[in-house]
Amino acid sequence: MDYSQITQADVDGFRANLNMVPQQTESVYLPHIDADLAYSETGKMFNVDSIGQSDPKDVDTVVPDSPEGLLEMTRRVGFLKQFHDGKFIESIQKVHQLQDPTDKVMASMRAGKMRKLDQRVREAFFAPARIGENGENILNFPSGKIVAAASRKFLHTLEKDAVPASGPLPLTLGKILAGRAIIRKTKILQLHTGGRIKLALREDDLAQLLTTIPATSSDYSLATKLQNGDITHAWGIDFVMDEDVPFTAGSTDTYLLPMWVDKVMQLKAREIHTATIEKRTDKSMRAYAYYETEAGAARGWDEGVAGIEVKDVA
Repeated sequence: MDYSQITQADVDGFRANLNMVPQQTESVYLPHIDADLAYSETGKMFNVDSIGQSDPKDVDTVVPDSPEGLLEMTRRVGFLKQFHDGKFIESIQKVHQLQDPTDKVMASMRAGKMRKLDQRVREAFFAPARIGENGENILNFPSGKIVAAASRKFLHTLEKDAVPASGPLPLTLGKILAGRAIIRKTKILQLHTGGRIKLALREDDLAQLLTTIPATSSDYSLATKLQNGDITHAWGIDFVMDEDVPFTAGSTDTYLLPMWVDKVMQLKAREIHTATIEKRTDKSMRAYAYYETEAGAARGWDEGVAGIEVKDVA
């Protein structure tokens, strides 16, 4: 390869394409959270500030006392973590293709970046929150906001006949409604006007959901449409397909499906601050496309997140 043909335009195009706002197919979570992919504040941390709700008082005298109290504010802190990627490019033609955002070589590296951002979001759903000016205090995710694998709450009478009497269950409509109730009861949707409840789940979860809902129920028809991809919204929830949902802590066979209000999960990502295309002297002088950047995600409000445990049942 003639390395003199690698131009600054190749590098600039490579960097610009990595910074490009992704297509929805390149990321599971970016369309469903509050994301800033060009975060420009200095430092390795970012703040998520929540303001408490004010509590008005009745006026029951001619000259009432002035209401007192401080407006409650909680500051949560997210941390930006660095990540990088690099690939060998075997021909000058493919180097030039890195200037084209639609090219498969470029799309592959950009999709890898998006998968890394999705992983940051997955980690933040149930991770301990960091509180304080510098994140010095830790607050664990509340255990009461997780629908247990054995939960039979909200099951219809016919559903109860379709599942075992005890033990862990796959995804059921009862579990979906229980998770939705956990979020709605907190009134977080009043604070985030226009916010929507989301649920990430696997293809297997939809398939097993159909085994627990009676075929004569109108809910069965909705579940069938969800599985077929005809709809993505049912029972007041947007469904997001993610085959990489996390396991319950300490488990290798029980999955923890995240349910959240879109605006409570926040992702901050820097623009690409290092991007090069150059020969690697330690690898037969082959051309190497490399970038590094950093990103972090944080759960701004515990009230806006719930978890649903599911176990595959044979």
